[in-house]
Amino acid sequence: MVYVLAYPEFEPSVAKNIARFRSAYEPERAKLVPPHVTLVFGLVNVHPPEFVAFCEKVAESAHVLEADFVATEIVHDPFEDMHKLFLLISTGKDDLTALHERLYRGPHQSELHPTIPYRPHMTTATHADRAIIQRLDESAIGTLPISGIIHALEVVELVDKTLSSLRSIPLRQ
Repeated sequence: MVYVLAYPEFEPSVAKNIARFRSAYEPERAKLVPPHVTLVFGLVNVHPPEFVAFCEKVAESAHVLEADFVATEIVHDPFEDMHKLFLLISTGKDDLTALHERLYRGPHQSELHPTIPYRPHMTTATHADRAIIQRLDESAIGTLPISGIIHALEVVELVDKTLSSLRSIPLRQ
């Protein structure tokens, strides 16, 4: 499966808090991938080199952007049948949503799930039991808002539980 991710750059102590929280409450994913915002979810019907070229074209009009994570919310993910703790974005939300929409305007657009609206976020915890997520001390992540800068798009491929980078595409300054 091919994904497009954005890895926000955080102040070092904030990055450590997020990494520590994710390691405790979504350890498998934290080992697999750093804190991120997903822009394109698990495409299966793409030819990776062609998709990378498509992403490069889309990124030509995208600028480096700020992402302010301002609130948390517990959400049920119907694809994984898990409850997740999201850090929701305010500043940067519109730009990320527009970028998400442009990244799905291609031959792969049939893989977009239009019944599930896109909400820019970072997942920080995952559990089958919602009550477990509800009891987490969210303050361990840090004081909200948490600000990050997104400098690039990361096109990655997940094969046999291994995530490989296909291309890092810098955003314009």
